[in-house]
Amino acid sequence: MRTNILWLMLVLLLAGCAATPNNTAKEPPVQQAPTAVAPDLSAAIAALKDGKPIVAEALLRGLAQLYPQAGAPWVNIGLIMFRRGEWDRAQQAAERALALEPEIAVADYLLGMVAHQRNDAPLALKHYTTALEKAPQHAHSHYNLALLYDTFYQDIEKAVHHYYRYLALITDEDEATLAWVKELEAQLAPEEGADEG
Repeated sequence: MRTNILWLMLVLLLAGCAATPNNTAKEPPVQQAPTAVAPDLSAAIAALKDGKPIVAEALLRGLAQLYPQAGAPWVNIGLIMFRRGEWDRAQQAAERALALEPEIAVADYLLGMVAHQRNDAPLALKHYTTALEKAPQHAHSHYNLALLYDTFYQDIEKAVHHYYRYLALITDEDEATLAWVKELEAQLAPEEGADEG
């Protein structure tokens, strides 16, 4: 039986604040590996931050060979593929991570991102929801669910709920999203003077 591994989340956000949330889903976070692998994964993350995805991918593939039961290297390889726009390869890497360790919520999140990019809202919704079942505090899954409910399903009440969950979980302020949520809430409020009943 595989031992439980504590996963630390390092969130790499792409800049993208506008007056209102744009129709771009939040990018998947990098998944931290087991403690024994952390120095190697740290080097891969540093390479990603330095704009060296080829180096990062090579380091991650080496980790996948050294730790064949670890899913985190595959999630991060999937992130690199996702950034390249290689949706099929990103999906394969996320599925491989889940096959190794089904509890990795970020792999479900990455599958949601791939579905989102392919404009498959029902599948994206399924994957984001699964990610939140595994990790209810995953802010970016809340944001992307809000985005789907807002733009695709036009369910403002659910969108507002998930936007607020996202805002409560992030460490930095997101003024654009907060302003947008206020606008959405105004749409939910009954108009003054409207007949009741």
